[in-house]
Amino acid sequence: MSKSVLKAIRNSKGRFFGLYTKQGESLNAQLESETDQTIVVYDRNFNRSRRFSKTSIVGVRSGSKTFGRIR
Repeated sequence: MSKSVLKAIRNSKGRFFGLYTKQGESLNAQLESETDQTIVVYDRNFNRSRRFSKTSIVGVRSGSKTFGRIR
């Protein structure tokens, strides 16, 4: 995960954003917590919390801005 992607997630300020993973998955997410190697987001698509490795995140879309790679 690039620093700009991580910064965009941190600056979401409780708002929902588009999250894209290396596995090709895309979800509407809201940041819940963060550790050194993982982030925990609320997945609005499935109404549950999910944990992702920071290395598996490839892109973020927040508002009209895009960070990283979006497929």
